[in-house]
Amino acid sequence: MAWPSYRWRMEALRMWTAIVKWITGDLVGQLTKAYEAKLKASNETERIIADVAIKDLERQIADRQAAKEIRLSTSGFWEMRLITFLIAGSFTLHLILVSFDTCFSLGWKIPRYPAPFDEWQGTILLSFFGVQVVGQGISAIAGAIRGRK
Repeated sequence: MAWPSYRWRMEALRMWTAIVKWITGDLVGQLTKAYEAKLKASNETERIIADVAIKDLERQIADRQAAKEIRLSTSGFWEMRLITFLIAGSFTLHLILVSFDTCFSLGWKIPRYPAPFDEWQGTILLSFFGVQVVGQGISAIAGAIRGRK
């Protein structure tokens, strides 16, 4: 089996980088830009603004890392798996049923979740599924890049 051309691999890497940036909000890129802004700051006010932005981005990265550590430390307990299944399962089932009812006009008239769950549904689903997948994707990409050097 022949390896794909260099150009094709670079296009694929660029595509995956764009997808990861879109999903994660590009925290690392934003942090890099904030450090560059701090270095290019011409007065104290600009430096303070850059410092505040850097601290906020570092806090967001630390929060995501802490959430990942909590998930990893509790993933072995059957109780946590059951709770995760019940919470994520109910939101996922609701999302699927609403999607089917909306797309296919089935007439089920499934009500919304009551407040505040209606606002939290997307966040909860993303916290269970999206963050884990993104973390694994970033680790895989970083491993692939380290392997090439």
